[in-house]
Amino acid sequence: EAQPGVTDRGAWGAKAAIKKRMKRQTARSIVIHHTSVRQQPKLSLETKLRGLHSYSQRKKGWGDSPYHYYIGVSGRLGKGRADSYAGDSNTRYNTMNRIQVVLEGHFDREQPNARQVAALKRLVGWLSRKYGIPGSRITGHNDHAATDCPGRNLKRLLPAIRRSAG
Repeated sequence: EAQPGVTDRGAWGAKAAIKKRMKRQTARSIVIHHTSVRQQPKLSLETKLRGLHSYSQRKKGWGDSPYHYYIGVSGRLGKGRADSYAGDSNTRYNTMNRIQVVLEGHFDREQPNARQVAALKRLVGWLSRKYGIPGSRITGHNDHAATDCPGRNLKRLLPAIRRSAG
């Protein structure tokens, strides 16, 4: 089954991953995040992905973008790091064997829009089928660490997202 319209790394100009800074993983669950900054509809998905990637490698010292998938305000999907490598986090929790998915926005202050939610459902459904991940293994970042992420306005949608899996 083809992935649901994901803008690949080449299309947004990703630099090579620094694999010595990364750990291999097997996808067994999905963690949902928000970017924790307001949506920026005037910036392209490609620009946002390049900025996140540069910040992650240069400022944070990570091997790649922290997330495996990015869902922009337009509902477009972007590919971050390879699913076969654990993500990175600014919080203290074990990211191993978890696919990290982020939606653009601060969902304590704004709402995820219908295009973002539809894209999230498509992506999570595809990932759950690809890796055999049940809905019960789809969580919010704050299920694992002390954070407001993914924001209350996205967190309340997780039961419906779990039902769309598989």
